[in-house]
Amino acid sequence: MQIKLALATALLSALWWNSAAAQVHHAAEKTHGSGLEADTVQIKSVKELFTKGEVEGHVRNYFMATFNHGSLSDNYANAIGAEIGYKTASLHGFRFGFAGLFTYNLFSSNIWERDFISEKHPKLELELFDIEDPHNKADLDRLDELYLEYNSAKLRAKVGRFCFASPLMNPQDTRMKPYSFQGIKVQLPLQGKGLFTLAWFDHFSPRSTVEWFKAGETIGIFSLGVDEFGNPSAYTHQTHTKGVAVTGLQLNPSKQLQAEAWNYWIENVSNNSYGRAVVEVAPQVKAGIEGLYQFQIGDGGNPESTQVYFPDQKQWLAGGMLAYEPEDLHLSLNYLHIDGDGRFLFPREWGREQFFATISRGRLEGVGKSDLFVAKARKKWSGNFTSELALARSWLPAPDDYRYNKYGAMSYWGWVADLNYRPSKPVLDGLSFRLLYIGRTSPDMDIPLKDMYYNTNFHNINFVTQITF
Repeated sequence: MQIKLALATALLSALWWNSAAAQVHHAAEKTHGSGLEADTVQIKSVKELFTKGEVEGHVRNYFMATFNHGSLSDNYANAIGAEIGYKTASLHGFRFGFAGLFTYNLFSSNIWERDFISEKHPKLELELFDIEDPHNKADLDRLDELYLEYNSAKLRAKVGRFCFASPLMNPQDTRMKPYSFQGIKVQLPLQGKGLFTLAWFDHFSPRSTVEWFKAGETIGIFSLGVDEFGNPSAYTHQTHTKGVAVTGLQLNPSKQLQAEAWNYWIENVSNNSYGRAVVEVAPQVKAGIEGLYQFQIGDGGNPESTQVYFPDQKQWLAGGMLAYEPEDLHLSLNYLHIDGDGRFLFPREWGREQFFATISRGRLEGVGKSDLFVAKARKKWSGNFTSELALARSWLPAPDDYRYNKYGAMSYWGWVADLNYRPSKPVLDGLSFRLLYIGRTSPDMDIPLKDMYYNTNFHNINFVTQITF
């Protein structure tokens, strides 16, 4: 795939360069009514392709602290970093772009040391840096994007390294680094009524890492959990796949109806189909349904049963949402049920599932025979302040029910408070603050202390200061 990607990049680069040369040659003949795309700048030389480009990015300071139960260790960390990106001016719809980021551990507790009781690293604080190297404090830079794109009224295409957004694969830029992807994406706008997407990805740089990996190498970088027999999973660097093909159809035929359908075909691993629809059933009242179905492809990643990532199972989930949305307010009840032969499985290294009932720190990948109920309230108080509150109740299989519980997750009550503020003064334009608080408890369960660590009975506080430009 690297060879194919290089050839595709070279081909598009050649097209772009020829287009640039033609534009420079005929610059004097262009008129205001030439029919160029809206984002195309009048270019008089190759030099102006770059001098008339755009610089964008952000500087972010992220403080996080977690208070665990009893004598389990509490932890904190403060990360500071920035991402800087650049895009050339658009020429006949073609643009070249790149972005890089870096992070530093400004100060922290001893996150490179394991908790004495649980014998685990502090999960959430470590995710601000490099989960593969807890001692890494400063060598945390990454080339995040490097791409060539084309945009017109009938076609959008991008090849290289870039962010990609969909229900199961997405950037999830809520730490210091997002999930990033390498491949090619083609999108066809459907006359203002929707968007059709085709994509292929064969390399990934997961959130909280600094390297780029082949598709099979990424699966297993994050938590491994156990197999259906309770043995430690052994698929790290043992999953054989060339990549994932993504197909998406997003439709908005009217203000009263929005729908989307996605399919993720992970070569030699699994096929995952997801769809959702939201309809306005009455003024300011919306109802939604969603569903996912997945099954094994090939040998699930490895012919050896002890090293397989996706076992021979058929898994499904279904969810619903009922929302009341007057002006500047969102109130909703959200439900998700997971069922089937085993556990809902999708590589955590490629993004985070976005269902109606999804909440911060509430990932349900890795469980089966489960239910989640979430009440959400979101309010826009003014042009520069928003708040969101959520209360969740989950019913999960017992931690030792390995067939349906991969990571030893526990049923819980959870709550989230998310406050976002942007100063309104023009001199502070671009500055934003976010305060995120997550709490979780499992009062009805008799849980060994070591199993609570970053699992339940904890409080997690996040304060993010960001300058976006």
